[in-house]
Amino acid sequence: MSRSTEEDLGRRRFQIEKEKAVEDAYEKIRRSFGQEWQVFSAEDCAVLRDVLGEIWISVDRHRWKNYCFSTLSHKEILSLIAIAKEGLCQKCMTKDALTRLDEILE
Repeated sequence: MSRSTEEDLGRRRFQIEKEKAVEDAYEKIRRSFGQEWQVFSAEDCAVLRDVLGEIWISVDRHRWKNYCFSTLSHKEILSLIAIAKEGLCQKCMTKDALTRLDEILE
């Protein structure tokens, strides 16, 4: 297998792992809210998924596995979304934004 093909497979494997981790975390959050989940807009849900992906990329896997997504409060979810929207305005997540996100999830 050529080096280029191996690199492509590695990138694809990374992307699949990220998508699965984000989907699992998102579902834990969504299920924990039950019917109250309806208060979040489709845009908020999309931003939440994006920020979960940014967090997954930025932290080590052990730390990610220790986050307890199912216990996040409504206020904490709104904070995650607000920080993510700040980051979107800046075109990328700053180290400070990622630190703030991590503090919410601890």
